[in-house]
Amino acid sequence: MPLSRIDRYLCRTMLSAAAVVLLALTALVAVFALIEELGEGHSAYGPLEAAWYVILTLPRRAWETLPYVLFLGSLIGLGKLASQSELVVLRAAGMSVRRLAGATAWAVALAWTLGMATGEWIAPATEAAAEAHKARILRGSAGIEFNDGHWYREGSLYMHVEALDGSGGLLGVRQYWLDDRGRLSLIREAARAEHLGAADAGEEWILHDGLETRLGDDELVAQPFSERVWHSRIEPGLISERLRLDARKLSLLDLRRQISYLQREGLDATSQLIAFWSKCLQPAALFGLVLLALASVLGPLRDVGIGVRISAGIVAGLSFKYLQDLFAPMAAVYGLAPSLAVSIPIALCWALGILGLRRVG
Repeated sequence: MPLSRIDRYLCRTMLSAAAVVLLALTALVAVFALIEELGEGHSAYGPLEAAWYVILTLPRRAWETLPYVLFLGSLIGLGKLASQSELVVLRAAGMSVRRLAGATAWAVALAWTLGMATGEWIAPATEAAAEAHKARILRGSAGIEFNDGHWYREGSLYMHVEALDGSGGLLGVRQYWLDDRGRLSLIREAARAEHLGAADAGEEWILHDGLETRLGDDELVAQPFSERVWHSRIEPGLISERLRLDARKLSLLDLRRQISYLQREGLDATSQLIAFWSKCLQPAALFGLVLLALASVLGPLRDVGIGVRISAGIVAGLSFKYLQDLFAPMAAVYGLAPSLAVSIPIALCWALGILGLRRVG
């Protein structure tokens, strides 16, 4: 259905206000992030290096603030129309509350589409580049070094990786293989592992410069090797620089890959599932917040100044965030389904918005 002139006007007003809020909030977040990065205390990690790190992380930070930006932008933009009696004129001309909500839905759809493109394609890449940039300066290497290493499990294999090189290979690999009775039967140590590509049995890797030790019932045989082929289901994307990133910073594809692996191996995937459902349900969260903003502008915040609207928006936005932060741990502690933990704050926001619109409609 084509947008009418009034719909385009409402969308343009909301998105213009949201753009101003986005610039202001992103700048504020960047300043605090820069101050935090300058506290690293490393002589080689100066202001320019820290600033470049913060710049690379800005797409992710902007994507994370999108719900609050759109909510504040809706309060300010629609509040401006209410202060100038334009909403009153539209209502008097026969424009229903439902029609107003439908017009705001177009703004939500456009904002979410732009945000999704940023969060799924731009932010993960720049975030990984930021981590590589920081690691190169702090550790003098283009690779990624894990704190205390990284453990990977695949069936009877338990593998420890110390770091990643600049091309995605594994450094400092130690593999521990168990037999059918759960006893240690094979140990492999290798200086590095290189991914060769996909094979019929999964993924094909080659281990370089290592030692293989076989443990029998009454003997132990150690044999050095220069190269050894290793077939596995592990993809390079599963063990990559993204392991250093919080689950909230990953793309849906990376989250789906990690969730599949963790569930396949019987490991806890709660944090990844919460991040996954938060991204999937973000359109509902955005529209719920905009409904709440519209109800507030048509109701209690109709005749107040912009300062009051901003204060009310900050309080409401923080309340929504605290609710999300409250229900997320409940998924792990009380066994609450991650999808339900993410949905409850969104449903509450929708309920308040619909109730408010009914009162003014």
